[in-house]
Amino acid sequence: MRTGFFRQLIIGKEVIPSRKLYKQAMLRGAMALILVSVGVLYIIIDIVYEIYRNIPMYSAIAIVGLTTLLLNRSKRYRIATFTIILSSNLLIYLNASSEPPDSGVYVFFLPIALAAMALFTYSDWYYGLACILVSMTLFLLSYLSDFSILPKVEFSGAIDELYLIINFSVALTVSVLIVYFLINLNHHSEKTLLENESRLLHTAEELKQSNAELDRFVYSVSHDLRAPLSSVVGLIGLTEMANSPEEIKTYLSMMRNRIDALEKFIRDIIDYSRNARLETANEVIYMQELIQEVMDSLRFADEVSSVKIKTDIPDGLQIKSDRVRLRVILNNLIANALKYHDRHKPERYVSVAVQQLSNQYQITVEDNGIGITTNHLPRVFDMFYRGSENSKGSGLGLYIARETIKKMNGTISIESELGKGTLFRINLPVN
Repeated sequence: MRTGFFRQLIIGKEVIPSRKLYKQAMLRGAMALILVSVGVLYIIIDIVYEIYRNIPMYSAIAIVGLTTLLLNRSKRYRIATFTIILSSNLLIYLNASSEPPDSGVYVFFLPIALAAMALFTYSDWYYGLACILVSMTLFLLSYLSDFSILPKVEFSGAIDELYLIINFSVALTVSVLIVYFLINLNHHSEKTLLENESRLLHTAEELKQSNAELDRFVYSVSHDLRAPLSSVVGLIGLTEMANSPEEIKTYLSMMRNRIDALEKFIRDIIDYSRNARLETANEVIYMQELIQEVMDSLRFADEVSSVKIKTDIPDGLQIKSDRVRLRVILNNLIANALKYHDRHKPERYVSVAVQQLSNQYQITVEDNGIGITTNHLPRVFDMFYRGSENSKGSGLGLYIARETIKKMNGTISIESELGKGTLFRINLPVN
């Protein structure tokens, strides 16, 4: 609460987008408040000690601080900086040249010189350097020369000592404040550079991975699109030379298989493209209905009739997630389980289970199919990866499933043993 009030007092309610400009504005405002406080404090001391001749000078110090504060709040930063630096230099000179050296007024030239470099932006460095030269010149004039515009002031030793303590304390406080500002600004600049470097390295790694995937994508697409078409062209030639209806029927069935494979591959490409382009949705999904939709879309697959589908889903379970993406994931995993069932087993099944944990939904797709050898497991989610030349499909299904789950901020893992079956476990966040 206090920090918010202090910030609002110094720079107002408006947001300053640049961290450096924000910190400069805060430093400038803090120095302006210090000037106002010092001016008022000196006036009080003069009144207590009945030294009324310096009250106009100290009033001028407070007015400079107040003017700088108002300029700072109105975002006239350059004018505010010139006001506080040049006016402070002049006021310090007038006081230092008229008061005894023991009062230590000249020590204020040091924080003002530091402020000149801290408050101007990098592009205005020459203004800062010029202000430092002004401070240096006025210091030499006040310390080495007896010339004074104002009448000389004579203080007693006790008052001189009090003024020296106050002046040194204020000058030290302002100097420390400026040095802290510079250290803090440098710290945040280094932190930003490290964060940018980290993001750049991460982006470069992602770009490298994307380029590698693009190379594989172009090669595999050209191969997997041409192979079915070449097969169909060859089968058309054989059909044209066939004489018996049975032979023609066989060739047509083979053509249908190749066209179905081509259609599946194109559908995978569309799913891959859609997942990369579209933002994730968040809608209520009844899991039993969704699983039934997936099974309906696969009901014409050759393997469905020989594989039993089991589900373990609590009645009425609904989750909030991306329906289209979740359907793609389940379709790929269940189709994959059906495709690689073990025809030598008397009972073949695919089991789908869904449960809600404390902060996530867990979906498992398990089968007792042929399983996957251990050496293939680390690569099953790679783009276009096939375990062998005899593997069915495009090699995109599991890759699409993993990338789609990533888009949904979820994870997928696999457990498999050759000859026993495979289990996929999906964890999705509760939205």
